[in-house]
Amino acid sequence: MRITMKTIYDQINTDLNRLTTNLAKTNASISSGKIYHSPSDAPIALTRALGLRSSIKETDQYQDNIRYGQGWVAATENAIDQVQDRLLRAKTLAIQGANDSQNADSREAIAKEVKRLLEDVVALGNTQLGGRYVLAGSRTKGYGPGEAPFVLNQDNTVTYNGNREDISLTVAGGVKQKINLDGHTALVKSGVFSALKDLYDSLMSNSQPDIEVAIAEVDKSLEYVGQQLSELGAQANSLDNKRDMAESLSFVNTERLSDTEDTDIVEAIADLKTYETSYQAALAAASKVMQQSLVDYI
Repeated sequence: MRITMKTIYDQINTDLNRLTTNLAKTNASISSGKIYHSPSDAPIALTRALGLRSSIKETDQYQDNIRYGQGWVAATENAIDQVQDRLLRAKTLAIQGANDSQNADSREAIAKEVKRLLEDVVALGNTQLGGRYVLAGSRTKGYGPGEAPFVLNQDNTVTYNGNREDISLTVAGGVKQKINLDGHTALVKSGVFSALKDLYDSLMSNSQPDIEVAIAEVDKSLEYVGQQLSELGAQANSLDNKRDMAESLSFVNTERLSDTEDTDIVEAIADLKTYETSYQAALAAASKVMQQSLVDYI
């Protein structure tokens, strides 16, 4: 095969273009910190990176859901814990009212505090988080003026306007977790409203036997509320575990993403020096062969 000057020029051009391209890519990789700038640079790495980014985004959403759920459970737990405090105070007042030394006037005074405790429990049942009622089942909003999940009626009975539906959030791939405790389960079934009403009525009627019956009702409500607090504690622990798992997964995927797409600066700088040396050597060698500047042929 006969080698012409044009063939030599073309080969020199090709080699210099290749070295120039490598120099540009390596320099861009160093300045950006990424090994690719277009799909053709590293298609396999790019595909793997896109998958990892998708996983990280999903995990971030799970973490957001978990944080929201933790806030919801904490607000619910705080409300029920305060209900328990009101029941404990009611029991103290009931025992005081059952004492033989009490008369109608003193029991009426005690009854007024019991009424305030009943009002407190209703208010706690209407606890909100971010404008949503936490103890209303899935009916967390949408109440008209003067309406709420729990309403204290004129006769001291309480009406529950929420529902019994659960609220669940996705906290991991294919995993949902309940984060709420509906008002019927938390308070209506506990008998707290009827226990406080009966205690109030028995004090107002100055009936010692009825007061003693009301004490037993308050005790049952206390036991029930304690069980609900245990359930909420279990929900909180489960969310904490899911949070730890999500944080760990996010960390691992972020590390894998870095390994996949981040530039190894030390290696890249070494490559850049190699390409620069090769380019200068190729330019010098070609100049000697052509006995003139290659600029005349490029």
